[in-house]
Amino acid sequence: MYSGSSDGEGHDAAQRKIPPASSMLWVRNLRRFIGPGTGLGSEALMELEIKRILLDIFKEKQQKSAEAGTIPSFYKKACIRTKPEEGSISQRVQRLAKYRFLKKQSDLLLNADDLDAMWVCLRENCVIDDATGAEKMNYEDFCHIASVCTEQIGPKCRRFFSPSNFMKFEKDESGRIAILPFYLYVMRTVSLTQARIDMSELDEDSDGFLQQHEMEAYIRGLIPNLAQLRDMPPAFVQMYCRIAAHKFFFFCDPHRRGKACIKKVLLSNCLQELMELHQESEEEVTDTEQAENWFSLTSAQRICGGYPKWKQIYAHTSYCIVNTTVMLKLSDVFLTLDKDMNGTLSKQELGEYADGTLTEIFIERGVYKFLPNLLVFDEHIRRGKTGGGNAREMDLESFLDFVLALENKDTPEGLTYLFRCLDLHGRGFLTTADIHSLFRDVHQKWIEGGNYELCIEDVRDEIWDMVKPADPLRITLADLLACKQGGTVASMLIDVRGFWAHDNRENLLQEEEEPEEE
Repeated sequence: MYSGSSDGEGHDAAQRKIPPASSMLWVRNLRRFIGPGTGLGSEALMELEIKRILLDIFKEKQQKSAEAGTIPSFYKKACIRTKPEEGSISQRVQRLAKYRFLKKQSDLLLNADDLDAMWVCLRENCVIDDATGAEKMNYEDFCHIASVCTEQIGPKCRRFFSPSNFMKFEKDESGRIAILPFYLYVMRTVSLTQARIDMSELDEDSDGFLQQHEMEAYIRGLIPNLAQLRDMPPAFVQMYCRIAAHKFFFFCDPHRRGKACIKKVLLSNCLQELMELHQESEEEVTDTEQAENWFSLTSAQRICGGYPKWKQIYAHTSYCIVNTTVMLKLSDVFLTLDKDMNGTLSKQELGEYADGTLTEIFIERGVYKFLPNLLVFDEHIRRGKTGGGNAREMDLESFLDFVLALENKDTPEGLTYLFRCLDLHGRGFLTTADIHSLFRDVHQKWIEGGNYELCIEDVRDEIWDMVKPADPLRITLADLLACKQGGTVASMLIDVRGFWAHDNRENLLQEEEEPEEE
């Protein structure tokens, strides 16, 4: 049955005729495309053509690679955009355009008389809240004050009276806002804008960053306008500017590139702390408040002692203050620690800092290079820019970083500095063995001070409970920043006084509350 069916199908297939190739449309088109066969129709010629094309591509890539050299091509545009040659027309045009733009922006700002006039308008057209006695205004008053201020001051104040600005402030049940927060907002906006203009004028290459000498020049220009610094001795101004600028770079230049972003400087707490000296007179603040402000004259003199004393002692060295290539701002603290008067601190000299309460291993991490298998040379210590000094000792610039880190342990910048010292093996994390090694010196100083016996393992477990690391076997910098107690943990591991404060935290808190109750 099956064979008969197969024979029938074979007979039908035999009767079908296959059409000639020349009658197929796609065959005719292909022949028309490749020509009579003398071109690419030959397989050998086609191989040669492919080889030629690939060789051309290879040569083109080789040529591009030779032109680029070892520098990636995307750096070429940056080189083109660098500042033009000194004295060229392009440079003069850029400077003129920058000057005119900043001048225009400065003319749009409110001056002191304009701010006083605005405050008078606000007080004359506000209403007094019967419940709190605060001076407030609703949106209708807000629009009316805007019209009055525009008539008296001019259109440059109009931008502060937009509906969106009114909505930024907290409103009471009647939809009114207090005039004082609004006025402070205007003052702060004007102050920050003026600071941005002043910094941009000092930005020589107009890249949005300030170098060390540019920041010092900005601070020097502020001194006559700051109440607490107005009477600063002229001989102390240069050292003060360098100390003040160093804090800006410690917090605004974490990668130590030698330049700080202007936007970051404007938003930093450092600028706000500096401006506090403009808002308050020296007689209205206590000595404690002045000492806590890094930019106050009291704090600067603590960090950088009297100029006559410094000049008398160091006149014979190469670290004279008139030498602008060396940043040496010697303080009462630094001067006291520097026993040999060579302008740098050795491990033994730095060990006397803070009454000798810092641990030896922490001082070693801050000053010396030890066995390569155990410790690495800490990046915070370096040779002076002029090549002088001892490369294995701490210069004043590094000493300022050291002090700033210890006084700002709870900040990310300060904690990052301290973590690099605590990371004994440079692995980016701390293990239980590292904690044991670090706390061993604290335990020794603790016992030498006549305190009760401690169990290092208990302290280690307490630190682990405080940090709660993501990995139960190691503590990273991210863990210390996330737990909000990183500064306390660092103090416990480097300073016996810091551990004592943590151990007696409840008693200290009670002592602080008792005066308030009285």
